[in-house]
Amino acid sequence: MNNQFIEARELIVRARDSLRRGDKVAARQMGERAAFLAPEMEDVWLVLAASDPNPQDALAYARKALQINPHSTRAHRAVEWASGRLNQTQANPVATIPPAQTAASLPGKHAYQTAVAMPVLKRQGRNWLPILLIGTGVLFIGFLALFAILSPTLASIVSNIRAQEQLWAEANVPKPEVTPIDGNAFVVQAGDTPAPTLAPTQPPTRATATPRNETTATSVPTEEATAIPAATETPGVVAMDVLADTPTTEYVPPTPGITVGDGERWIDVDLTNQMVYAYEGETVVNSFVVSTGTWLTPTVTGKHKIYVKVRVQDMRGPGYHLKDVPYVMFFSGDYGLHGTYWHNNFGTPMSRGCVNLTIDDAAWLFNWASVGTVVNVHY
Repeated sequence: MNNQFIEARELIVRARDSLRRGDKVAARQMGERAAFLAPEMEDVWLVLAASDPNPQDALAYARKALQINPHSTRAHRAVEWASGRLNQTQANPVATIPPAQTAASLPGKHAYQTAVAMPVLKRQGRNWLPILLIGTGVLFIGFLALFAILSPTLASIVSNIRAQEQLWAEANVPKPEVTPIDGNAFVVQAGDTPAPTLAPTQPPTRATATPRNETTATSVPTEEATAIPAATETPGVVAMDVLADTPTTEYVPPTPGITVGDGERWIDVDLTNQMVYAYEGETVVNSFVVSTGTWLTPTVTGKHKIYVKVRVQDMRGPGYHLKDVPYVMFFSGDYGLHGTYWHNNFGTPMSRGCVNLTIDDAAWLFNWASVGTVVNVHY
């Protein structure tokens, strides 16, 4: 493999350190240099998406990374983060966006130039749209005004409207007078028949019906008056019972296929799901998406142990020669776990038998494991 990938990978590592320190300018500069060297590397565009201050450009970079590796979880998260950032900026137009670059200032590399220039040119094209719409509206209004002045038909219609408006005039319509009612009309005179006094009604009673199986042809349902309790000032007492929580089934981690002691570190390689798990006893402390051997060159299964660790190792075989493969841990013959810089299709079998990890994941696992650590490989 050429040195451009190695140099691009070093730039990406340095750019991530700059992002952790909050120096996005330096991270973006190193990301642009890495894009020249390895435009097909997913991490290049992820760094540019994280460091670019313009939300539209950041979203374009994240989509470029997802296009390179559609199965990448990091690329999907980057697209979601950049989309949310763009929506927040559109909802708050007061936020300032740095001026867009011109096409002449873009780098000459075709792959990098396409990804960077596309959002810039789109923004420049959208700036002309409001001006064009406003100019068209002004011309249309002027045309209507000129037509109204020169057209006799329109002038006649306006005259008729004004004539009809003159037919309407304000008129004073007299309102009927209301004669006040004499208050003496409500006084009871001698000899008048007093109005009947309404007796207070009895409280409703509750009917008690006879059951169906006991009714006869001569039986009549009886009604019993139910007394309504009088209101008192004594407050009621609310009773509440506290019930014990219903126990639920606790999560039980899968039983490891090998015997381990308390806190003993071991590695589980799941060939079916293309995953590697780092265990301490029965606790998973980290997990990684990997690429194992294809069906033509499958990864060896069984329980093995790491017998050697190499920081950088050249690998060669029929049809391939890989230089400076980082973080190699051999566990069975030529089979090992190591970092991978020549593809980003993690989650899909890609190797000739080894377990491929990203550079960062391989570095973590290399520093965590040791010679003698158990490696359990299974489907």
